[in-house]
Amino acid sequence: MFNNIRVLLANEPSLIGVGIRTTLSVEQKLIIVGEANSSHKIRKLHQKLQPDLIIMDLDLPQFQFPDAIAFLHRNCAKLKILGLMNHNKLALSTLKRNGIAGCVLKSEEPQTLVNASLTVAQGKTWFSKNLVEDYVQSNKGEWNQAENANLTQREQQILRMIARGLDNICIANELSLGHQTIRNYISQIYAKLGLNSRTEAVLWAIKNDVLQHNHDVLARMQCNSTHVVVRN
Repeated sequence: MFNNIRVLLANEPSLIGVGIRTTLSVEQKLIIVGEANSSHKIRKLHQKLQPDLIIMDLDLPQFQFPDAIAFLHRNCAKLKILGLMNHNKLALSTLKRNGIAGCVLKSEEPQTLVNASLTVAQGKTWFSKNLVEDYVQSNKGEWNQAENANLTQREQQILRMIARGLDNICIANELSLGHQTIRNYISQIYAKLGLNSRTEAVLWAIKNDVLQHNHDVLARMQCNSTHVVVRN
């Protein structure tokens, strides 16, 4: 379990903003400590309030994306950022590249925002299913087919376990192998597939049918506290 999460909202004073506040207020662990409606105010308030999480409306032109986010990461390395936007505003790869740990679409259910906020605050990632599916589709031509990847049976087994949401410790325990051995296997998998993170490994597994239940994995990437846990 974890303590209360101090949240800074970066949005405009509007009906959407009221809806966000109302939605978050149902979860006692989420404490809204302030609101900002411009990049300047975000920088000022984050230094004053020291929030654990910023929920940022990425559709607003007042927020100088990605400069404002780069500033936050430089000055508060532990800060987590959750984006909120309309569909297709920004690609998943763009969000990840700029250090945004998750993104909820405005068309989703209110409880989704609560779940995503709790998950991102724990240092994990949460991306809308639609964003994940778009990412998979856009990268179809860039990934090798599974049969050409030359993964050993053990590497395929570990890849499936990664896609199930297991971290290195759980994988090591299940296979009765050392933690460093698992890290070595994962490094080999990344090298063979041209990947850089656990998130990319999960998406590669889905795209190349390494798993039998891809839709279940996509659901866990949204709804489960162990989805797409990015650890190297």
